[in-house]
Amino acid sequence: MTRLFKLLKTDAQLLTAIRQGDDSALGVLYNKNLRMIIKYIVTNSGSEEEAREYLQDALVIFWEKAREDEFELTSKITTFIFAIVKNRWMRELARRKKHTNLEIVEANPDGALNAEEEYQEKETASIVRECMKLLSPLCQKIMTFYYYDHKSMAEISELTGLANENVAKAKKYQCKKELEGLVKKALI
Repeated sequence: MTRLFKLLKTDAQLLTAIRQGDDSALGVLYNKNLRMIIKYIVTNSGSEEEAREYLQDALVIFWEKAREDEFELTSKITTFIFAIVKNRWMRELARRKKHTNLEIVEANPDGALNAEEEYQEKETASIVRECMKLLSPLCQKIMTFYYYDHKSMAEISELTGLANENVAKAKKYQCKKELEGLVKKALI
């Protein structure tokens, strides 16, 4: 394995080996990424066994993607694999959290509806906050001033340097539509 690792040290060489069906490249990638993935999963409430499992899954996904004709690697392979593991692990943690919250609700049926609603509201608020970060700085300001600070359109136009409150209102509408689209995509 060490000899192969020395021979296949660049991402381009590893990608070529994978495209040629050389499954020994998977072993190289496994060894190259294992410590980093274990550290990430264990640090984020997982076990070493789960880390190994998630790395194996990520390598299979990468293998399949890399063998597609239209696949173009736009980052380092380790970054690509880490992103797969991270995304899948975050979904697992969210699933566990939801499952735990549902167990709590089942144990306390009187507050079941409130706990579930509260959980959904927190999840939605978290998604909205993340999507807000994707808006332009002007849209972020307008949405924050309007929805969080409860400023009037006149105040918003003054604070943002927009011509008047009608311009601010039109811009807020555009920003709101853009945010709604982002949230809708995030919930899919």
